[in-house]
Amino acid sequence: MINRMIDFSSHLDRKGFESDSKATWGQSFFDTVEDLKSLLSRRPPEQRLQQFFESHPYLLPGIDALHNGPLAGIVATKFCLGNSFQTDFSFVSANSQELRITCVEIESPRKSIFRKDGEFSRDYLMAKQQILDWMFWAHHNVKQALDCWGPLMGGRVRRLHTIYFGGYLVFGRRAEIDNPKKQERWSAEDLTLARGLSTMTYDRLLDWREGRWIPKIRYGKIAVCSYKDRRFIAKKLCI
Repeated sequence: MINRMIDFSSHLDRKGFESDSKATWGQSFFDTVEDLKSLLSRRPPEQRLQQFFESHPYLLPGIDALHNGPLAGIVATKFCLGNSFQTDFSFVSANSQELRITCVEIESPRKSIFRKDGEFSRDYLMAKQQILDWMFWAHHNVKQALDCWGPLMGGRVRRLHTIYFGGYLVFGRRAEIDNPKKQERWSAEDLTLARGLSTMTYDRLLDWREGRWIPKIRYGKIAVCSYKDRRFIAKKLCI
């Protein structure tokens, strides 16, 4: 385990996170999915959803990428890329050949995907562009994008790794896609997105998690951390 880069609020938190005991969040996984469904029905603001996913990061899309889960069990919240970009959540996954940095943007279900005329809404287009901007920046500033994660990888990226940047946008509800024009536009959107970018409604995210598919995370335990001065500061522990 590589946890020297995490600052815990107490010795007991560190001991619990670094112990060999098995993570227990899987035991209540489907109850938590129901909690998310109930929360979404109340159309919460984005900040309330941010808090929910910080407490239950194993529901985030892509969390079990490469069948390993987040490197060192770290999921960063409100994570900055360079001086211009901030992601709602970010984490690194790796196997023997690939290293992947994933950013997740969540938006309030109060926001609409479409305008009344069936065109994509300004809110949706701006949120999608934000992730595209992150990915464009990362592809052109690879060293800087990897720098803060470097200590988790022994200070360097092995030459065997193919570096990959991906993003997820979770936006809107499926019920809004209620006529053939919207259905065609949404299907076409899925086919024409930039490589590495996935967009989904909250209903699709629920489908993934309701289908009796518990994310398989090799490390098991997750620390949701803020990041400051090249240190990860634990906010929430899923152990």
